[in-house]
Amino acid sequence: MNVGDNGVMNPFVDWGFKYLFGTERSKKNLLGFLNLLLDLQSPIVDLQYLNNESIPLDKDGRECVFDILCKDENGEKYLIEVQNAGIGYMQNRMIYYACRLVDKMGEQGKDWKYNFNKVYSICLMNYAYEENPVLRRDFVLCEPGTENILSDKLNFVMLQLPCLDKDYLNECDFFYEKLLYLLVKMKEGMKTIEQLKQEVYEHGLNEHIKEVFLGVLEDADVASLSPKE
Repeated sequence: MNVGDNGVMNPFVDWGFKYLFGTERSKKNLLGFLNLLLDLQSPIVDLQYLNNESIPLDKDGRECVFDILCKDENGEKYLIEVQNAGIGYMQNRMIYYACRLVDKMGEQGKDWKYNFNKVYSICLMNYAYEENPVLRRDFVLCEPGTENILSDKLNFVMLQLPCLDKDYLNECDFFYEKLLYLLVKMKEGMKTIEQLKQEVYEHGLNEHIKEVFLGVLEDADVASLSPKE
């Protein structure tokens, strides 16, 4: 396990990321994160893990890939794939994993009309892949040089975490950015869980958002883990 001297879990290595977002007990954390990030017209109310993979990356961590079936308030279903990854062919990997999810929805026989659910591929990147990076990039299939969208079935969200260089929670503009700030500060290990909680309490968030943030922080407190964990 990768843990800072202050007893805070690193959420960007295999064990930490999986513990905070990739298990049945942490489903509420992922549900909160996805709703903040995607801001769908109808919020996600339930999700099911379809698989939980760890791909060896280096001696300090792994790349985690979660495939998730989500259902919103209206009963519409989405397939979402979440990656926590380091450097290496990221654009190609996102396309590959998104296409793999589409392939899983294929049906045998001539009666299938190629109807499949929307797919969202989300990647938390521990590096910047472009010369002038921004924290978030969103992509769909569209005609080059225009806003003429071919299809909204494939959606890609790339989060370049080095761009999140805020020192305090109240410097972040969006709710998803605030949650990413907490994760980045956990990784840096410069603030304790109690210090991060205090920032959340002082920020004047509504109760639902506060509950999401505090839930992640409490799970990241290594002192709260059982001997087995």
